[in-house]
Amino acid sequence: MCCTRDTRRMGIVGFLLLGLGAHIASCGSHILHYCITAVVSDPAYGLPQYSIVGYVDNLLIGRYSSQTRRPEFLIQSLRDLFEHTEELTRIIHHKENADTMIMKVILSSLNKTGDGDFHIFQIKYACELLEDSSISGKEELALNAKTFITYNTENPEYIPVVPAALTAAQKWTELYAKLEKDYMEHECVSHLKLYLPYLKKDLEKKVPPKVKVSSSESESGTKLHCRVYGFYPRDVEVKWIKNGRDEIHSEEAAQILPNPDGTYQIRVSVGVTPEGGATYSCHTDHSSLEKTLVVPFEANNGMLLYILIALAVTVILLAVLLGVFIHRKRSDRQPVNTEETD
Repeated sequence: MCCTRDTRRMGIVGFLLLGLGAHIASCGSHILHYCITAVVSDPAYGLPQYSIVGYVDNLLIGRYSSQTRRPEFLIQSLRDLFEHTEELTRIIHHKENADTMIMKVILSSLNKTGDGDFHIFQIKYACELLEDSSISGKEELALNAKTFITYNTENPEYIPVVPAALTAAQKWTELYAKLEKDYMEHECVSHLKLYLPYLKKDLEKKVPPKVKVSSSESESGTKLHCRVYGFYPRDVEVKWIKNGRDEIHSEEAAQILPNPDGTYQIRVSVGVTPEGGATYSCHTDHSSLEKTLVVPFEANNGMLLYILIALAVTVILLAVLLGVFIHRKRSDRQPVNTEETD
């Protein structure tokens, strides 16, 4: 689910970015997915009450905001679909009205309609065209960063994830379950098929990753960091290897995050105990690379930096001391005027 962080207004962007792209289409299949965010808040916050971002196979293709009231394609080749844009505008407005009503029903059932409340609804919606031309889909709704309801496409119904969602799920199933299945299997997939020819060049592009390795010291020991960034598509494998053969498993969960330019980044960190003669290297596998990209960690690099800093500080101190010494010498040589004035 795309809802994984604190629900205050400063976390909204994080919500959108972290969840999108979590579903990677398998070879030969394609997926169109949206992350919808509906906000209940004081208008003074200045937040859009309803927004959507859309992806095809993890490629950001468009967005919508209740402040602009019109979808915007972010891929140049899709901007020529004028008639489709008009159709999409009508669909989104209808969806926005329906989701707003559902949101009010849920909050009312939970007695969370007080003044000054701040709530975030997020819906992750997807339809996938598989390699054998079959269709699948999924939908999940989260309230305040916690999964609330999921959608069962095989037997169209909304399923409560928490007890508090039971009433809302039953009501939603009654009103929307069959309509949602129909939209998922027809309109959503037809949109996906429409977009694919226009996105062929963008979907096939490959940007190789850049890699930087570094280290840090703490009370718990030494940590090695491998930052891999600027790559596309999203799939990547990054790992630390000791002595050219032994993988070091990270205790921290590494997340692949999007960059504003459409590429991705990830940082993998591992804790190590330095050993004499041991070598460490970051290994990166990506579809843009003909072979694994291996970047060794040079332990002396960090020591060299400390030495350079120490030398710089020493030079500065010597210059200051020399300046003080010269000033005092000049003062000592200054003739003293012993004549008395009348």
